[in-house]
Amino acid sequence: MRFRVLALAAALAAPILFAAPAHAVGSLFVVRGVQVEATAESGPKACEAAYTQGHSAAWPRLIQRIVPQDDWDKVPEPAAEDLEAFVSGYEVSGEKRSTSKCIASMTYLFKADLVKKYLREKGIAYADRRGPPTLAIPLYETAEGTRLWGDDNLWLAAFRAVKLENELIPVEAPYGDDGDKAAIPPGASLGVDWVTYKTIADKYGMKAVLVARARYAAGKVDVTAQLVSEAGSQDYAVSGSGDDERAALADAVRKLGAAMNEAWKEGAAIDNSISARISVWAPYSSLAQRRSIEERLRKIQNILEVEITRVTVTGMAVGLRYRGRNDQFEQALRQANFGIYASSSSEAGRVLTDYQSGQPMALGGATQDDDAEPSPTPAVPEQPEEPIEEPQVIRPQ
Repeated sequence: MRFRVLALAAALAAPILFAAPAHAVGSLFVVRGVQVEATAESGPKACEAAYTQGHSAAWPRLIQRIVPQDDWDKVPEPAAEDLEAFVSGYEVSGEKRSTSKCIASMTYLFKADLVKKYLREKGIAYADRRGPPTLAIPLYETAEGTRLWGDDNLWLAAFRAVKLENELIPVEAPYGDDGDKAAIPPGASLGVDWVTYKTIADKYGMKAVLVARARYAAGKVDVTAQLVSEAGSQDYAVSGSGDDERAALADAVRKLGAAMNEAWKEGAAIDNSISARISVWAPYSSLAQRRSIEERLRKIQNILEVEITRVTVTGMAVGLRYRGRNDQFEQALRQANFGIYASSSSEAGRVLTDYQSGQPMALGGATQDDDAEPSPTPAVPEQPEEPIEEPQVIRPQ
């Protein structure tokens, strides 16, 4: 995808093209399909106005994606200048202009760091950590039987038409080729056993499958679905409606995606009103390993501050300030392949190391209000080496 830069308001009149970074493709902070329309004294000026007006239409769609539904009304509307600063680029498609009018479909790229900072300052919980990439297994129950891979499966066509790749739980539609038919033959028994789906999931590089069964009758589609992964399964049930069968199926796909997003946000949306501090000892065997630890810590969304208080040739003392509940922090650590564990030595305190499945982490007590004094944290282990660097503080965006 290519976006026009919006570094300055004047750039709207003469935008500069730039190649979007790799992370922008499929980013949670890209909002597509925003319809804009404006009139002005000339076609170009009408388009300038339309592009800017689209910011206010794209903003609520972004909020609805990453903020839990119960909190949508709690998000203050940003000032116009702030909202403009939040948008780093846009893409125009289907533009139609006359001498005084402009109509277009827009895609906006928001600056993730500024949006997240704004929500944190307002005390709004949000989720910017995705669920497992998921492959749809759309089973369409008709009077003639259950359809899966054929071109006559309108339910499969609906997943292809309604794009869910950009959602919190990204879902992609399968090709329905010979490899898919071999992995899941027509008529195969499909339950919630991950082994059943591992072959087709591996083919697409997916970590989960969405086994979605749909039935259409009298203008309504009823859907029951299971999100199946190696960790287990979760059930969903939605209904869709529309003027015809295809429209009803498309509506059902959108509602299923929304239901999955809301369920994911229940655990992934971080409560920004609480935070805590913890001190750990992070051992390493090389400078490259140390740098890797620091880089991985910076990428964990829960972490507000990384304070390196002591560095030796074999490890470093690190103070971590994080936001949200301890269980959310544990989940984020696991995804980064980290674990914080109590050391076998009573003097060692907590150690930051690779994640160890089945071993409980040692994060201590409950998190606390930001304004409260942080409770004492265990001391880091005594090390024989003299410090080789001054303390430093890293504040991730």
